[in-house]
Amino acid sequence: MESRSAEIVRRMYRDFDDGNLDAVAAAMTPDVVFHAPGGAPFSGRRVGREKVLERFQEIRRLVRIDQFDVDEILADKDKVVALGRQRAMVRATGRHFEQEFAHVYTLRGDKVSAVHLFGDTYAVASAFDESPAEREALTGPLGVTEPPFK
Repeated sequence: MESRSAEIVRRMYRDFDDGNLDAVAAAMTPDVVFHAPGGAPFSGRRVGREKVLERFQEIRRLVRIDQFDVDEILADKDKVVALGRQRAMVRATGRHFEQEFAHVYTLRGDKVSAVHLFGDTYAVASAFDESPAEREALTGPLGVTEPPFK
């Protein structure tokens, strides 16, 4: 039997795939922290449900997702890890990227309070025709726009 935490994350992926961003938002805490390192325009750290939704809308505007498969979901208490693969095309350049990914979720109660994405950030940035150095000049190291760890 799948854990409650794993089912919450699995449902978020289904809702995102269906375009139901309201349901995705409802699964997050108001102060959710979403971190996507790398050199893509949507990389960086977003804090708050509204900022995360803006990021999802930006992804849909900039990228055509051709394949997005969650192959496995692992859960232990308040941590959930989703492992999968993705193929997409950057609309502005027509370039494709492929990557395997790991998404790490932290839950507080029945809501997602933090998400950290791990993937092939070089492949994604390259599809946007951006070098990591160019993106770093715009957003800081690895797309980080917040102060260093405390």
